[in-house]
Amino acid sequence: MKESIKNMKAYQAELPAEVVKAKYGLSHLARLSANESVYGPSPKVAKAIKATADDILGYYPDGQATTLREAVAKHDQVDPESLVFGVGADELIQLLTRTVLTPGSNIIVPDPTFGEYAMHAQIEQADAKKIPVKPTTGQIDFEAMFSAVDDNTAMVWLANPNNPTGVFEKRAAILAFLEKLPKTVTLVVDEAYYDFVAQPDATVAQDVKHYSNLVVLRTLSKAYGLANLRVGYGIMQEPLYGVMQAVRLPYNLNTYQIVGGTAAIEDQAYLSQVVAKTQAERKLFQTFLRDNNLNFYESETNFIWVKVGDTKKVGEYLLSQGYQVNDHLNSEWIRIALGTAEDNAGMRAAILTSTK
Repeated sequence: MKESIKNMKAYQAELPAEVVKAKYGLSHLARLSANESVYGPSPKVAKAIKATADDILGYYPDGQATTLREAVAKHDQVDPESLVFGVGADELIQLLTRTVLTPGSNIIVPDPTFGEYAMHAQIEQADAKKIPVKPTTGQIDFEAMFSAVDDNTAMVWLANPNNPTGVFEKRAAILAFLEKLPKTVTLVVDEAYYDFVAQPDATVAQDVKHYSNLVVLRTLSKAYGLANLRVGYGIMQEPLYGVMQAVRLPYNLNTYQIVGGTAAIEDQAYLSQVVAKTQAERKLFQTFLRDNNLNFYESETNFIWVKVGDTKKVGEYLLSQGYQVNDHLNSEWIRIALGTAEDNAGMRAAILTSTK
């Protein structure tokens, strides 16, 4: 066994809804802990999956995910031969670290950010340099990130908007940072929550063709509502594209993932409705937090990072009231995913009680 992973802790998943409801005597539980979409996917997804013939089950799926590849390339306006598909963006994170990192190399990440970047670096026996975000705004400290680059730095990871803070960085700031990076350092911009951003010029996907050391990740688990289906993709140039296709397991996406993902991508009208609802609820929630002098970072996602004090105490109270949030990322801050209008209103009332 690798020494680097002997003391790793397993991912702490949410308790099943029925278990929580039974424990607290609840008739309803709002699961607001995993940044899932309460609106679910386009109805066209289930229709497309149900229309898939049963006789495919005895055969391997399309190893190149051709229909999904074409749909994504058309929507994102990228080269189809720049797309690598995975079982969620998680598989792409795993494959990228496996491909790029070597023992003794290091990655640079903001702190806090999505934990999988550092976890996979640890598995590959690489180090993770964690650079605190700016405390007042939660913005990335690009100057400090660049200062941390050394001869052993192989990757820099940016979730944009960031998870768990929800804070968005402008394309211009990311490209200015990328211009300074050595070409030997791969910058991965994880745009899992990109669809929720209300600001213009929100993605660097179109810039990948100009930088061989830039990778953009996307997922259909969030705004598209396909968390259970597990579909993600990366946009990258050669030579990384060819190597990633080689290390990716063949047939990693099954036919239902390909068919369902394609239907979701093609129904942009439904996605727009989901995004509009989420943005409206986010505005209401952040206005409430501001009016009640609760400390939070301005979010451009479907969740909000709120400072509440004792997270375990507050998280336990909210759970007892039927609101399941993520209270294990920080000792003072909780991450609240936006739910239905009714659940969000109830959550706001519960937060006021819990923080008194």
